[in-house]
Amino acid sequence: MYAFGIAVLLGLAVMVVAAIGERYLLRINEFRAVVLVGLGIGAAWVVGFDLWAQWGMDSRAGWLGTTLTGIILGGIAYAWHVILTLFSGVSRKVTDEAATMEQTQLRAA
Repeated sequence: MYAFGIAVLLGLAVMVVAAIGERYLLRINEFRAVVLVGLGIGAAWVVGFDLWAQWGMDSRAGWLGTTLTGIILGGIAYAWHVILTLFSGVSRKVTDEAATMEQTQLRAA
């Protein structure tokens, strides 16, 4: 269970680093999935995180487990991006509808 929590939080960290990079690099938005997988692999190697070793499963080679974990971290980061974009859109919609309701209904009263 701890390995899953670590993977989810590392995925969030990868997504945040990509979001910071997106602010400064204009074309990162077009290659978001590639950038997230690359950052995920980098994060897995820097931390030395191997999900298969954490779950007690052997991989063919140590580098393979870490690299596949990085790919998974990139996928989790992409899922975080989609989820947070969804919540951001819902929040904007609710806020915009509230502002519209305030302007129309309060003036009518």
